[in-house]
Amino acid sequence: MNASISTSRDHKFGATAETLSKASTMVFRIGTDAHLYDDPDDVSIAPLLDSKFDSEKCEALKCLLALIAQGFDVSNYFPQVVKNVASQSLEVKKLVYLYLLHYAEKRPNEALLSINCFQEDLVDPNPLVRAWALRTMAGIRLHVIAPLVLVAVGKCARDPSVYVRKCAASALPKVHDLRLEEHTSAIEEVHLIDLFLHGYFCFHVSNHLL
Repeated sequence: MNASISTSRDHKFGATAETLSKASTMVFRIGTDAHLYDDPDDVSIAPLLDSKFDSEKCEALKCLLALIAQGFDVSNYFPQVVKNVASQSLEVKKLVYLYLLHYAEKRPNEALLSINCFQEDLVDPNPLVRAWALRTMAGIRLHVIAPLVLVAVGKCARDPSVYVRKCAASALPKVHDLRLEEHTSAIEEVHLIDLFLHGYFCFHVSNHLL
């Protein structure tokens, strides 16, 4: 019974975060008209990102996601957006991660400044937040972070959420690429692959028995 409940919950989270475009479309359709946001240089965005009100931060973040969906480059807002990842508001955090998932690989040094927040979110009660934190960490293409990401992948590989475990499996090749570049051992990765294969087998056996 618990397995079926967990699987149902994971399908729900997975559906909302399948891709950046689908997720951002979902976000700005809820109370926001995307076509109204067509100016990446809108002077009101920056002050709203620094607002003390979560509702104003959400408005600015929705605007940025709408602009991204229309093909605009709004990476210049990265420093202001990334600091909001520490927000206690789940809505703000969700929007921040949608933005970060798009730009973390392009702005690795700035993303690295919030690595502690990403690590804290790996133990967030919400599996979607845990998955987003891992995906963002894996998107930071810096050798210095590879060991931290590998530890995060190992932690998420044992996560009770199927969706988080899937994200861990998807993140492993990115870590592997970085470690190949620095010619380091892949022993830990072999152990993780064994863990994923074992988890895949157990998951399907348990579903069959249920």
